[in-house]
Amino acid sequence: MFLKLIYALYVSRILVEGINKNLVKQIKSLFDEIGFYITEDNPDVIISVNSINYTIMKYYSKFRDKIIINVTADGSSVIPITKENLGGSFIAGFLADVMGSNLILTTTTSLKGLYSVEEFSWLNGLTILNYDPKFVKAINKKLVKNGNINVYANGNDNKYIMYEGYNIVKEESNADIIITDTDNFRNFSHDKLILSPAGIYIGLRYIPSTPLEVLIYTIKMTLKSIYILNNRVDYIVVPKTLQYDRKLQELVRYYSSTVIYVDDSDYEQSCNTLLDKLGVKILLKESKRAFGTFTCLGMKNP
Repeated sequence: MFLKLIYALYVSRILVEGINKNLVKQIKSLFDEIGFYITEDNPDVIISVNSINYTIMKYYSKFRDKIIINVTADGSSVIPITKENLGGSFIAGFLADVMGSNLILTTTTSLKGLYSVEEFSWLNGLTILNYDPKFVKAINKKLVKNGNINVYANGNDNKYIMYEGYNIVKEESNADIIITDTDNFRNFSHDKLILSPAGIYIGLRYIPSTPLEVLIYTIKMTLKSIYILNNRVDYIVVPKTLQYDRKLQELVRYYSSTVIYVDDSDYEQSCNTLLDKLGVKILLKESKRAFGTFTCLGMKNP
């Protein structure tokens, strides 16, 4: 099987253009506020406020490998044009929820009310290690036809959310999908789809008096902003000045995380610099999530 790492399963750079300037401004403000980068070049996502015909004519030939989303000029409907299975449904769904718009999905999995394999990976913070479009398409086809596929989680059954159609099995031989860490990747048969934790990093700054409950909520909202819906963060990165805060130990236990302390005394005091020092790709830039609490989110593939 053709082996390929997916490095860009998640998105961070959004281009918004269209004929309704007020709506364009509103959409830009929405995504900027939660930490996405609003850009004019090299986007991961294009949101076009216009007719579908115009959107396709202007963007498809150049950006078909990106997520393209059409929003009708009156904001009544949101339609992912490309890569619906690769995050388009989530970005479009978030936008439709906030705007009170109709979300129009067209893939076979969406029509069945199921998450595709790629969407399942996204929601659980996983990378597909042996991605082959034809192989993934075959598994999605099996999911639609049978209504379910089997997942072997290599002893970590409780760490991942099994959505409708995804069944935990106890034996590798019965699985369509195997979830394991990269160290064990070679131990499993490659006629299965192999998923591994994507390396999700949360950068966190807060004032010492911040209650633990607020920190838990803040991280949960940060993950939800990019549609990671399980309670697992691989690394929580904080300034070294917080190393004696006992709340951190409870926080990392809640999220099954490893804490990393960064000496940022020689750097601008920001959440982004915490992740920059570790070579982590920032997906959501620093944003104030609660009083005195700032987070950013990044990913570093294995």
